[in-house]
Amino acid sequence: MGRGVRTLRHSERGYPRGLGDLKAPPDPVYLVGPWDHSGPRVAVVGARNATEDGIDVARDLARSLCERGIAVVSGLARGIDAAAHEGALTAGGPSGAVLGTSVEETYPREHAALQLALARSLGLMSEIRPGTPSTPGTFASRNRLLAAIADAVIVVQGRSGSGSLITAEEALRLGRPVGALPWDSREPLGEAPHGLIRAGKATLVRNADDVVKLLPDSGGDARAAGDVPVGGGDARTPRLIDIEALRPHEAALYRALRNHPRSLDDLAAAARLSASELGVALLALELGGLARRAPGGLARRTRPTP
Repeated sequence: MGRGVRTLRHSERGYPRGLGDLKAPPDPVYLVGPWDHSGPRVAVVGARNATEDGIDVARDLARSLCERGIAVVSGLARGIDAAAHEGALTAGGPSGAVLGTSVEETYPREHAALQLALARSLGLMSEIRPGTPSTPGTFASRNRLLAAIADAVIVVQGRSGSGSLITAEEALRLGRPVGALPWDSREPLGEAPHGLIRAGKATLVRNADDVVKLLPDSGGDARAAGDVPVGGGDARTPRLIDIEALRPHEAALYRALRNHPRSLDDLAAAARLSASELGVALLALELGGLARRAPGGLARRTRPTP
């Protein structure tokens, strides 16, 4: 057994909260890290082949949840899972991963640094004994653990056969609330969240405020549908940007901007603006504290100053 790996039986003190609700709790479960967050935990899950918008939404949602004292858990997969972990860690909040491999294995390999950061944050969890190889079935099975340790499950993106639906269905069986993000009707990766909403299995959520309302004993109020939460100031009352209040070119550009830098050519194409229209709109967003230029002809979204 590797250093730092704890083995806990179902009957032992410190056994992770929520796992005992499963029909067949893992016995034992293997842990790395403290797993000591006593506040709410939200699972943010979705497609491995997520879109840029999906990645941004997952990062922003996780960051906003952590700013409210909520831990974010996911499965360390590519796409939405990794974005959720990254957003939480960026906010300095706790994030943990439930793995489809043993806690000593790294998969995918490009997530080695992320896995190490999570081990030092909330931690890593698996029901697979170290040294035992993973299988496709172990990745599907881990989803029930993820649902069990969460106080709510949020599905960001996924097709109709997405593995995130396994997590959502298990959460429903356990009595955990499920939320899902709405997307353009033409977005294929909106199939899973739209299907859950249409079937009445999930509540439509747009931001962290909506997610907080799903949690037990929550008292948060919902924000207006046109508002986009932007961090800054008091984390409990995040400053919001009403996109519809912006001028048309500015609104188009703001929607095209991401939290990571994009080239001005890409932004012009995405916003359907000429070079001169882009320049004027970008200057207006910069003056409003909503955008920032980066070296190399790039620009990104930024937080507005209080």
